[in-house]
Amino acid sequence: MIGVYFSGTGNTKYCLEMFLREIDQSAKCLSIEDGNVLSEISQSDIIVFAYPIYFSNLPKIVRDFIDKNKSYFAYKKIFIIATMGLFSGDGAVVGATLLRKYKAKIAGGLHLKMPDCIGDEKALKRPLEQNKLIIRQAETKIIKAAKLFKKNCPP
Repeated sequence: MIGVYFSGTGNTKYCLEMFLREIDQSAKCLSIEDGNVLSEISQSDIIVFAYPIYFSNLPKIVRDFIDKNKSYFAYKKIFIIATMGLFSGDGAVVGATLLRKYKAKIAGGLHLKMPDCIGDEKALKRPLEQNKLIIRQAETKIIKAAKLFKKNCPP
């Protein structure tokens, strides 16, 4: 098992690392920008793919990565983690739909609300204590999802 992510602020990477630690502390966690990521994907049957949601969609860099490397995902078991600041739209479903198109087997998905990186938008601005609460709630959700994943009943 490996974790593959794109994370502009570090939120998504944090969530993926926590999920992987709960399941397999030896699992590698690689950015889609890492030079070894495709080699690691080709050697793993299970991939936890994590990305943030931008305007209810995949970030362009994530979509381009999947499209460009579609053959690497064929017949891989993929669990998706989608992080968002306000709402996800179809967060995990957007990635799952694209990956299924390339013959990936989607094992499940997890949506996690995290502090938003946009600080100048009133709807997304939160006080520090509220952001801490959002993180604690996400951590609780990650632990629960990891337990289900280990029981082969992923969310």
